[in-house]
Amino acid sequence: MKTRSLPSSLAPVVEELELRQPAVVTRRLLGEIASRTEVRLDVGTLAERLVRLGWLMPLRKRDSWEFAPAARAGRYRSGDPWIELRALQEHEPNAPVAVAFESAVWELGHSSHQPTEPVLAHRRDWRPPRSLDARAVTFDWRLPTRSQRGLPIWTEATVVVAAAQRPGAQGNWANADDWLPNTFRGAVREDVITEARGRGVSTLARLGYLAGWAGREDIADEVEALLPARLPVTFLGPRDRRDRWSRRWRVYDALLPAR
Repeated sequence: MKTRSLPSSLAPVVEELELRQPAVVTRRLLGEIASRTEVRLDVGTLAERLVRLGWLMPLRKRDSWEFAPAARAGRYRSGDPWIELRALQEHEPNAPVAVAFESAVWELGHSSHQPTEPVLAHRRDWRPPRSLDARAVTFDWRLPTRSQRGLPIWTEATVVVAAAQRPGAQGNWANADDWLPNTFRGAVREDVITEARGRGVSTLARLGYLAGWAGREDIADEVEALLPARLPVTFLGPRDRRDRWSRRWRVYDALLPAR
């Protein structure tokens, strides 16, 4: 392990960073700290020196760095899978993007299996930058996101509706007996209906089927009231696999684990 040096001229800046403990350091923040501590270096030079000394580590988002505090005893990254999302938020606080699908399930505490790849959702009219190191899925959600650990996260209601509308985008179906009942238990019935209302018949049929499977018959009954009297056949999973048939919802299910 190599000890990082800290010239006295830069010590006030690092001291201020230690006090603030920012998840992401931006050019604007560095300029503010330099002015506050009366360090007479332009921001570009200041950032370059702190990077060279191991106190800042460049991120993929331009003019963004991760701070490596002294507690890490070296130039080690935090391992935060959302560090690039946090950097994006610093530059574009209103970016229409959110932690979604199985990543939202994990962040909300409803799964014991952490996703191998972070998953984000974004609005249809917005293009995610390449700096975001995550799988990005287009989905227009209706309910406000939940702010947790400084991240915009889908609520449980949005997760279950999105899983019904985009089952191919939702991962971890093999462990659905772990996360799906937990997520439905955390969902507010009225919010699920608000998120689901006006979506296609296939989405509603899958949603009703999932709700019943997860033990939320109250949600299943309300979803059923939104459906037409005569239902088309709907598939949950590949069309060439018909593992289980639900007569009530006219759904062929090839995704949920056997019970």
